[in-house]
Amino acid sequence: MRRKQIIKGFKNNQKFRVIFKGDGSENDIGMYMTIQQMSEQFATVNARSLCWEAMEKLANIRQAEKQGGGIMPVGLGATIRNRQIQVDLV
Repeated sequence: MRRKQIIKGFKNNQKFRVIFKGDGSENDIGMYMTIQQMSEQFATVNARSLCWEAMEKLANIRQAEKQGGGIMPVGLGATIRNRQIQVDLV
């Protein structure tokens, strides 16, 4: 049985690179994961919700560009709740 799309506009098995920054340290945290893994494998609720917001923003931007006939973006860098996050389609 086919599973419903977790985030509209992306296939559940599409791979993304996710990079977090903004905790006051020099360290960036980067991971490669699918949308399915994003829904299951984050260790904290804050990381999951931050990534989810960025993915939804990217999906909304892609939907608007698709309707407007513009160039489809493949990534997003944003500051959400004083944390920097970057998500890129691999």
